[in-house]
Amino acid sequence: MADITLSKAVRSNLLNLQSTANQMGKTQERLATGLKVNSALDNPTNFFTASALSSRSSDLGRLLDNVSNAVQTIAAADKGISAITKLVEAAQSTARQALQSAAPSFTLDGTAIAADTRAADTATSALAVGDNATAITISDGTNSITATYTTAAGNGTTTFSNSSELDTLLRDNDVNVTATGGATLTLTSTVDDGSFTATGALATAKGLNVPATVRATNADLAASVAANYTLSFTAGGRTETITFGTGAGQVQNLDDLENELGDLEGVSAKVVDGAISVTTKGGNPFTVATSNAAVNTAVNLTSATYEPTEGDSKRSELVGQYNDVLKQIDQLAKDSGFNGVNLLNGDDLQVTFNEDGTSKLDVKGTTFNASGLGLNEISDDQTWNTNAGINTTLDGLKAATEDLRTQASKFGSNLSVVETRQDFTKNMINVLETGAANLTLADTNEEAANLLALQTRQQLSSTALSLASQADQNVLRLF
Repeated sequence: MADITLSKAVRSNLLNLQSTANQMGKTQERLATGLKVNSALDNPTNFFTASALSSRSSDLGRLLDNVSNAVQTIAAADKGISAITKLVEAAQSTARQALQSAAPSFTLDGTAIAADTRAADTATSALAVGDNATAITISDGTNSITATYTTAAGNGTTTFSNSSELDTLLRDNDVNVTATGGATLTLTSTVDDGSFTATGALATAKGLNVPATVRATNADLAASVAANYTLSFTAGGRTETITFGTGAGQVQNLDDLENELGDLEGVSAKVVDGAISVTTKGGNPFTVATSNAAVNTAVNLTSATYEPTEGDSKRSELVGQYNDVLKQIDQLAKDSGFNGVNLLNGDDLQVTFNEDGTSKLDVKGTTFNASGLGLNEISDDQTWNTNAGINTTLDGLKAATEDLRTQASKFGSNLSVVETRQDFTKNMINVLETGAANLTLADTNEEAANLLALQTRQQLSSTALSLASQADQNVLRLF
């Protein structure tokens, strides 16, 4: 309005009134928005600094959602480990129950062993006239007679002149020895494997006091004795060895063999109906071994490892229960995920803590199904037929428990870190928002006071403008 001329007083009051109106507008805006810095024009430094702080706060806020999901993912894995641990303990209970149940025994019955006998004692010598009036005493260990040889006819009670008369005396006195051969006297035990003794002047003169030598009819046993071959039984990790031979503690006939079998530990072995019978307890397999095939032939046993062929019904039932528990472990491990991430099924988790990704935590997952824990289903009941097999299973369960505890400790440590960073991020967001607010928020009390003062100033300015205008109007009074 350059064409209009205003007086100096009016123009000054008008400018003051316009300035007051502008200040009132800004004050009203601050009261309406609550901000003292609404744009970069208000305060560039504070505006851009607060904007940066708010942007970082927003970025951390978005990351905080991911951190919260990570906390729940690790917590889900930890809960899964706790539940799997209980299932492993249930499997241990099942295995221990099987261990306490009666284990099956197993018996191997061999075939009959060829007889090992010796010929009865026998002695032969020719009687002569010079032997007249010499005596002989014959004993079978229980009964005995003493008779004198005579060239005349014997009296049937104390003298004899030939083998027939001596034989009669032996029978009459229940001595288990026969006399045959006429003038060539032959003495023979009437008992299998029997023996007798002949003493006195006649026995000494004729050499009738020497018994026959033992001879084995089981040739393989004789060969084993001669070569010091061995026969061994192994069961439950223990080996018992029998050595054939003529030395102390060695076996040289079937009687010795039967005695040695009875002294074995780890297996129960004996001779039944002429055959070796071997029994083991605890379902343990056992092994028969020899140092030479002659021993196998001698005792009629084959060198091999013998396994029980039938399982215990109770243990078989417990095998089924054990396998069912392992299936539950597999299912539980699959169900331990959160938001698509399962740390117990091989997934890894990366948790980012700052806006540029330089601060993060990598949580390594694991596979904690039954196979991942080193636990396998028992497909053959024979595994639990032996106490050793059950103990092997228990060792595996113990190792699985230790793995679970170790992993639970790792997850616990990771969870502690993530929760600490979660709390830190929350506090950091609060710090950033507070800092931004301090730079931009208006003091409403102050702005309200300012507005009241500006309104008063506006009224005064309006009055001053009116007075200035009245001064210009005084010229009209001249007309």
